Amino acid sequence: MKKYVIAASLLISISAFAQKDELKALRKMSKKGLPVAKDFSNFKSKLASLESKIASATEEQKVDYYFYKGEFGLAQMKANKMSAKTHLDSTIESLGKVIQLEKGMKRKKHTEEIMTMYYPELRAGLLNQATELGKQSKFKAAYPLFEKVYRISPKDTVHLYNAAAYATNSQDFPQALKYYKELQSLGFTGSVLNYTARNVEKNEVEYFGDKKTRDLFVANKTHDEPGIYRIPSKKADIVKNIALLYIKQGDKDKAMKALTEAKKANPDDMSLLSAESQIYLEAKDYENYRKTVTKILDKGSQDPNLYFNLGVTTAASGQKEDAVLYYKKAIELNPDFVGAYQNLAILQLDGEDAIVKEMNNLGNSSKDMKRYDELKKERDDMYKVAVKYLEKAHDVDPKNEDVKNILGTLYQGLEMMGKYKALKAE
Repeated sequence: MKKYVIAASLLISISAFAQKDELKALRKMSKKGLPVAKDFSNFKSKLASLESKIASATEEQKVDYYFYKGEFGLAQMKANKMSAKTHLDSTIESLGKVIQLEKGMKRKKHTEEIMTMYYPELRAGLLNQATELGKQSKFKAAYPLFEKVYRISPKDTVHLYNAAAYATNSQDFPQALKYYKELQSLGFTGSVLNYTARNVEKNEVEYFGDKKTRDLFVANKTHDEPGIYRIPSKKADIVKNIALLYIKQGDKDKAMKALTEAKKANPDDMSLLSAESQIYLEAKDYENYRKTVTKILDKGSQDPNLYFNLGVTTAASGQKEDAVLYYKKAIELNPDFVGAYQNLAILQLDGEDAIVKEMNNLGNSSKDMKRYDELKKERDDMYKVAVKYLEKAHDVDPKNEDVKNILGTLYQGLEMMGKYKALKAE
């Protein structure tokens, strides 16, 4: 029995020496920076050999192993950008393990290098890629990259917020909900102070992360008009989005619970009341929607969107006259509100189908012809009022195809062929 114990001890010793030799070889190949292409095969072989033994290695050896594994991943990503995605997750994981392991060590061999060299490089690459995908509306591909940026640099919580927004845009509601709930647990608000100054040459306001940098540009005369701008808090938006995502998943109770909890902490927060109204709107609970919006308006809100949405909900419940008043109030607050003009026009056309149907069913008797003329005048009067609203909408947004199509149809119905041709020629 004793003989076998000695043999096992010898095996462990031999394994430990092998690990040291392999790590020494890896250290030598990466001494001048990331591994180079000519060493890839040998580097990969050494890592593979170590992988099966790493569980029994010392903490220091594990740190070195994961560091070299992370370096190798970075080197492969740089050497072949087309296959970078293949190595991304394992590279981030390996470097992350180094950081975690070294947290409990007095001597941190690699943490500074990772934090100051490798993480910023990874972060910049991921951020550029995610931003570019976002510009192309490829939200499903972009949001995991924003999450990775955040995992690499947890102080950049805004990128977790970006991940949540992009996940929502890609219709991945469960993942978006997970991100928003994490943001809520972190107490993220997104409210930061930006220092501003006008670029004299471009005549544009630019934003600076700190006062010292901004003041330096102002002192150099390239910028003037220094100022301060605070980005509004996103706290209420996060609560609202959590609630809306519950609605998307058919769970109105959880949606309202999320809002109720938030309102307990911030009872006078108008944005939370606004969020509550939107929950009711999404759930098609128009009665509670109107009650909530009325509370907001009673507090003096001048948000044209609230009046517009009230117009939509009252019109949907058949209260045409009230809807007209709400749309007009929205326009009073925002004279360029295209949607309000468009909806006013559509309300004016309410009942047109019944008129046209009756006109088409009339015969050729003198009585029918007289009735036809009466109906035509009634229809034309509706058209004329609608045209006025649509022309205003067209003045504000000449490229709006929906407005142009309806307006063109009404011009034809009113035999205003000059205006119809001019519209078509635009």
